[in-house]
Amino acid sequence: MTSPAIAPVAPPSATAPPPEGFWRREASHFPRPLSPMYRVHLGWMAAIWRNLATTHGLMFDGTDWREIDGWVYFRLVPIGGKDRKRPPLWLTWALVRVVPSMRRRLRTLSRAMKDDLPGQYIDRWYDTWRPHQEETISRLRSVDLSALDDEACARHFEECFAFGRDSIEIHFNLTLPVGTLAELAFACEELLGWGEHEMVELLAGLSRTSTEPARRLAALAAMASDRPAVRKLLENAGTGTLARLEQADPEFAQAFHAYQREFSGRALRYELNEPTLEEVPALTLSLIHDQLVREYDPAAEERTLNEKRRQAIERAHSALASRPPADRQRFDHLLARAERYYPVREENEFFTISAPLAVMRYAALELGRRLAAKRLIAAPDDVFFLEFNEAPRALREGRDCLDLVARRKAEREWTLAHPAQPSFGVDLSGEPPLKVLPPDAAFNLRAVLWVTDRIMGAEAPQPVAEAKPQQITMLKGIPAAPGRYAGPVCVIRDESEFNKIRAGDVLVCPITSPVWSIIFPSVGALVTESGGVLSHPAIIAREYGIPAVVATRTATKVLKDGQQVLVDGKAGTVEVLSGP
Repeated sequence: MTSPAIAPVAPPSATAPPPEGFWRREASHFPRPLSPMYRVHLGWMAAIWRNLATTHGLMFDGTDWREIDGWVYFRLVPIGGKDRKRPPLWLTWALVRVVPSMRRRLRTLSRAMKDDLPGQYIDRWYDTWRPHQEETISRLRSVDLSALDDEACARHFEECFAFGRDSIEIHFNLTLPVGTLAELAFACEELLGWGEHEMVELLAGLSRTSTEPARRLAALAAMASDRPAVRKLLENAGTGTLARLEQADPEFAQAFHAYQREFSGRALRYELNEPTLEEVPALTLSLIHDQLVREYDPAAEERTLNEKRRQAIERAHSALASRPPADRQRFDHLLARAERYYPVREENEFFTISAPLAVMRYAALELGRRLAAKRLIAAPDDVFFLEFNEAPRALREGRDCLDLVARRKAEREWTLAHPAQPSFGVDLSGEPPLKVLPPDAAFNLRAVLWVTDRIMGAEAPQPVAEAKPQQITMLKGIPAAPGRYAGPVCVIRDESEFNKIRAGDVLVCPITSPVWSIIFPSVGALVTESGGVLSHPAIIAREYGIPAVVATRTATKVLKDGQQVLVDGKAGTVEVLSGP
């Protein structure tokens, strides 16, 4: 029996006027509407960034995050909090040097740069933060949730969310050292005349966290290659395949379970209401089969990346040979800093976002099972339509949430039926006043703007925006990973469609999270609608050596499953060759 259709209802954020200021759609991390339970994340981010702006003397007051029409938007909060037209340069020059609050901010910024707080954060990651995250994740995952009484279950849920909040704080502390990549990029431009694509080759192969799940999966593929019964079962992996594997080959099944325990307890995107990899073993089994089909060789891939990095460094040193020794010393110093940080960007995501989200999800599902058993909600996963503080309260107080969940489902349907606008409000910021700021402030602001653009990505202009999808034969985006590849399109709008992927497909999606890296050995190229050259999909594509174009804006709407396309990751183009 099918569930009755839900009549859409406008959410509160759609009936209220848009908030003051200029707000940009944040699709690179939140391509779909947030579940009510994960809305708390927006408040966490805003509070953390306000604190970071204060303690580091940043040239803005933080970031703010809101749902508008049910979609997530963000705003860079200008100093003073209100969006205003930027004053003339001569007045800006005077204000930053005369106004006491600005002078204090500049002193804080200079002290943070002198003390190298970003470098200290990198050290803390390796020495303290990462071990703490590993230990806490392991401890929370080892709790026997079914053995808890209701009060202990509610407390465990709250502990997991407190850990999630603390993890987010570490995560954003570790976004500040990404400025080390900006420093290297600026030096490469000044000393070598290089752009960002040449710069990232200096770091090729260093983001091993991006590729480790697939590399370890390759060991399972190698194990399966010599076992005909296993290979046969993997050809059509489905919901019952794991049980059949446990009977046919207990040794392989045991190795698979060990892999799942280590690598699959992670969220597939920045949300709570989607299954983790651990919950869909058939997907991982199908990816083992894809690796067998494509003969994925992680060792060869690693050698290729290491050689690319070696050659890039050699080219840089050769070009610097005719410059003063101080330039070579500066380059080597900045390269060493970037090399130390670059692996942290993806490690940070796993240990502070994906793994904590999985722990939070498992705690929420257990709470949801209890609420459903008490008929306070209709199904366990309806718990995600409750906000963070509502769920444990419902369990403790026996509060009926059926009507509340039904209304929020209707609000989500309304949001999905009303596509997000790119922005709200008027951008009054104008050109950043880099020329009149003191050196430390100018450099810091330039680095922040550079990093934001390379992570979030600028919107690439499309040649015929008003054309019908079938009339468009070329999409343009941001070049993210070099190479050319022709193959069939597979449009994946979210993780529920992973089962569509076949070896050699061109993966077309709104965005990817780092956990999607496990599917990259199966695909021939990547096309996303958002992101920049330092976004997670771009970094991961380069680590796997597959061509990638990001920030196409409309790829999932224009391209269709089965179409043959040519992806040029150097030119940033996707050409439709043939197909439906």
